[in-house]
Amino acid sequence: MKEEIKKVLEMLEEKKITSEEATELLDALRESKKVEENIPSAKRKRFLKIHVTKGDKPQVNVTLPFGLINWGLNIASKMGKNTVDIGGEKIPIDMEELSKAMNDPEFTGKIVDVEDEEEGKHIEIEIV
Repeated sequence: MKEEIKKVLEMLEEKKITSEEATELLDALRESKKVEENIPSAKRKRFLKIHVTKGDKPQVNVTLPFGLINWGLNIASKMGKNTVDIGGEKIPIDMEELSKAMNDPEFTGKIVDVEDEEEGKHIEIEIV
């Protein structure tokens, strides 16, 4: 949780977010921490993996813990966001579907699999 707080403070310092947005982010972080604490430890070890390739070359390869994702979903829903910007790539996300999948402790697998044949890009998002 320290890393997430540090990131929020860095975004505030860099004026990427307002103090009100920082407050909302920190509140959401605290809330996701409470939710995570109520989940049995065997269920906590889940991750969201995002892979973006262009041709055969990897462009983005990110693995994020669910605690961070829950925090982000909470904020994104408050801000009305439906894409995630990773490495300069805007990745469309159905926040409602993602939330459903994340709240199902038995679900694992791909939740997004998009291929842009024109640009030769492939985006995969999965829960593991």
